[in-house]
Amino acid sequence: MKFLFMIIVLLLLPPQFVFALTAAEEYEIKAVYLFSLGHFIRWNQEISAQDFEICVFGKNPFGNDLDYIIHKEKQIQAHHVLFKQLSSLQDIFSCHIVFLSYSAQTQFATIFAAIKNKPILTVGDTERFIIEGGMVQFYQRKGKIRLLIDPQTIEDSGLKANSHLMGVAQSIKK
Repeated sequence: MKFLFMIIVLLLLPPQFVFALTAAEEYEIKAVYLFSLGHFIRWNQEISAQDFEICVFGKNPFGNDLDYIIHKEKQIQAHHVLFKQLSSLQDIFSCHIVFLSYSAQTQFATIFAAIKNKPILTVGDTERFIIEGGMVQFYQRKGKIRLLIDPQTIEDSGLKANSHLMGVAQSIKK
């Protein structure tokens, strides 16, 4: 829960604390957000798996940050959390949250078609991620990491963003 508090503090920093993030700092914050999204999304189907899987498809930009957070926090919605680095589309179906990295950008259309209407939260940080079919997009504005979400795509997949997430993220309608 300390990481959840860190997210709230980062979102509420006054403008005089705006600063340029290094790539390492940027992905450390994104790793915290990625983990925390599991607390702000409701899966309409019971999470039947024993473990809650957070996956990265493509090159892992988080380094050890995501592993560290998962090891420290351990649970999402009363389920033990595992990190999986994916190299093939077949492995994606056990994931609850999947971060699609920039290196997988040429495969986005195939991935989105394969998991359409499946309860897998897709997250990315490429410029047109939401427009291409993603659910949550990280972007940077005035030195802060922000969230852009597509509530309809989330809902179509049998997921629901709670009011806290809706309050801090910018929503789009396609």
